[in-house]
Amino acid sequence: MMFRAFAIAGAVLALFQVSPAGASGGLAARGYSYALTLPDGRVLGSAELVGAVLDMDDPSGRPVTARIDHVMPSRERSDILLHSLSVLNPATGQWGPMCDADITGRRAAFPVPGRWDAQKRYVKDATRWFLTCTAGSQGKCILWGYDPWRTGPHGEDLTDFYGACQHMVPADYQGNGVPHTRNGTDIDVWDTAGVQNPESLNDPAFAFEAGWSPTGAVCVAKTRWSNLLPLRTLLESAPGLAASPCDEAEARRRGALLFNRSRLVPRTQAPALETTQSTSGAGGRT
Repeated sequence: MMFRAFAIAGAVLALFQVSPAGASGGLAARGYSYALTLPDGRVLGSAELVGAVLDMDDPSGRPVTARIDHVMPSRERSDILLHSLSVLNPATGQWGPMCDADITGRRAAFPVPGRWDAQKRYVKDATRWFLTCTAGSQGKCILWGYDPWRTGPHGEDLTDFYGACQHMVPADYQGNGVPHTRNGTDIDVWDTAGVQNPESLNDPAFAFEAGWSPTGAVCVAKTRWSNLLPLRTLLESAPGLAASPCDEAEARRRGALLFNRSRLVPRTQAPALETTQSTSGAGGRT
C-alpha cells in the first residue's frame, strides 16, 4: 500500500496586501499560481517572477519581506505550482526558508484564492488570497484534491470537504483546533464524493477511526494515538461522538463527508524523498 504524505506542522501565511518591491501593478492568485499585471498590460506568471521580492503581511499583521527563489509543478498535481520562498530577517539581513519542511522534505508554498474567518473557517472570496505551505493541512488538503474553489466528480461543492479535511489531518476530533496526531502517522482517507477512495479495507493493520464534517468528527471508533488521547477520555469530554458501532454507514448517517482508517498500532515513518513519493492512492501521513 502506498500513501501520500501529510505533515501537520507548517506555517500558513495569509497575504492581504502584497506588492513586489520595485514593481507596480497588481499581484493576484490565478488558480494556484501568481499573475502580476504590469502597467503596460503585460501579465507575468509565477515562473517569470523568480527573484521577485514581495512585501506582505503575516497572519498577525506584521510586515514580512519574502523572495521567490524557485517555482516548479507539484508532483501531486501539475496545475499547482510550488514556490520556494525565503524571508528576510531584518535583524541579521539574512534570508531563510519561509516554510517548514513537509514529509517529503519540500519547503514550498502556493497561493490559494479565498480567506480564513475569525473562527478559522475557509471563506470563498475572489478579492482575497493567502499563501499556504505544503507542510500544513491547508495546503495538503488541496494537494489531495479537496479544492474549495472547485467541484467534485459529480458537481459537489468541495468547500465543506476542504473544511472537514482541516479537522481530519490533525485529528481535531472536537473541532476546537486541538491536534491529536504525530508527524508522519499513516492514515487512509476517502470521501462521499469519490475524490479519494480507500486502500486499506483489506489490511487488518488498519481500522476505522472516524467520520468527519466541516465542524470536526461526527463519530469516533478509535483515536489515532491512544497515548495522546485515549478514546474513553475523548468520549467523556464529547459523548456525542460515541456510536455503536462508529463505522462508515453511521458516519454517513450523521453527515460525514470524509472518513479515515488508521493503524491499530500507530507508527510514524521517516520522510520519503520527493522522487519516490506516491502521487496516487487515498492515504496520507499526518
